Amino acid sequence: MGVIMQAFYWDCPRLEDREYRWWEYLSGQVSSLRKMGFTALWIPPASKAANLEGPSMGYDPYDYYDLGDMDQKGCIETWFGSKNDLLHLIKAAHENDMQVYADLVINHCSGGDGKETNPLDLQDRWTRFTPKSAKFFRDSKCFHPSPYETWDDGTFGDMPDLCHRNPYVYTQLLEYARWLLEDIGVDGFRYDCVKGYGGWMIRAIQELRAVRNGRPF
Repeated sequence: MGVIMQAFYWDCPRLEDREYRWWEYLSGQVSSLRKMGFTALWIPPASKAANLEGPSMGYDPYDYYDLGDMDQKGCIETWFGSKNDLLHLIKAAHENDMQVYADLVINHCSGGDGKETNPLDLQDRWTRFTPKSAKFFRDSKCFHPSPYETWDDGTFGDMPDLCHRNPYVYTQLLEYARWLLEDIGVDGFRYDCVKGYGGWMIRAIQELRAVRNGRPF
């Protein structure tokens, strides 16, 4: 049995005077948290967000592969810090026998680079994404309504909803999860906005995680 610490709260970088230094701050707390009995950290979304109204808590993802190392959307670091700071935090947690769970925001995106007219409903939406990472480019077919699925039940504000039935979107999100697990080193996920996509999507990612860990999921 383990005990997980939610290692953030809304606007925590600003309220704690740790803007762009949150990962660094958490790294300094890992040893103490482990001594208190915590065995895992749940961290906020680490990817570069749209930042449409200033620094963001990350629930409006723009470039999934920018963890604070690319100059886009008004900054290099995320509100929590740099990619190197995040990697250092994960390393510190593992050295203290703690796991790290990433907040996975795969229902919607924000901060599109261009508007497109969706051919199914003729509505204009910000659905063209050309992130600097050059990974997971998106266009109108990647979002609802899509030729692969025209409706879902989990809209989130005015952010376009990803269509997980699109094979390209599905495989790109699986690759993103694999990258977080194998290249970045997180141990698992907290799934955001789960009403917006089928349980089969979570099952696929959990099976991927199980293969990595060599045990049933």
